[in-house]
Amino acid sequence: MGAKKGTPADRKLPVLPFFIDDPSAALPATAKKILSAAQRLLVEGGYQEITLEKVAAAAGVNKASIRYNFGNKAGLVAALVDALMHGEFTRMARTVPALPHSERLQAAIEAKRRMIDSTQAFRGFFDILPHAMREPELRRRIAALYPWWCEQNLTWLDLQNGAADELLEGLGRLITAVVDGLSVQAGLDPEFDTGKPLRTLEFLIATAMPALEEHAAARADGGGRQPSE
Repeated sequence: MGAKKGTPADRKLPVLPFFIDDPSAALPATAKKILSAAQRLLVEGGYQEITLEKVAAAAGVNKASIRYNFGNKAGLVAALVDALMHGEFTRMARTVPALPHSERLQAAIEAKRRMIDSTQAFRGFFDILPHAMREPELRRRIAALYPWWCEQNLTWLDLQNGAADELLEGLGRLITAVVDGLSVQAGLDPEFDTGKPLRTLEFLIATAMPALEEHAAARADGGGRQPSE
């Protein structure tokens, strides 16, 4: 699902499933320039740098251009979240499922480690997150990303047949919560070693995988059996 056409200022902040297509692909050149400037300011100085005045100056446009393309600051930040997350989420979505089943778990864990440790965009997302808690529309926009993200965790583990199941949906959300929590710790402490807890997570999932696969297969067949003891 790409960006909708029409006057940008007329758009609301929709609650959408995460779109695979680049959300900035359909934006006009000026809007892309504004978005790039906003991302630079976020990475360099944090959320407080995302003001219409500073973004306009960094992009070499006037504030009216930002309002025309994004409506207001909330619209700009929503577009910024989409752009930040698109590259990180879709990179794993493209690469991990292409691997043999036996290699997927390790590859997914390693990709998450790299995302947490070395990606400025991911840090930028967590700089925005506390502010989203106080801005209802932005909070709903970001919350709409999580079901997709959790579903992808199951897809990478070949457990997608049970995505509507309580146990497996819980696993998808648990993996997401672990990554979120480790990202916060890594942001607070540059020396924090994310490898240790992620290796533990990999071990726990690998140990449980036979039972999880059996459960997913049963759910896909309509049997509803519980994992083997």
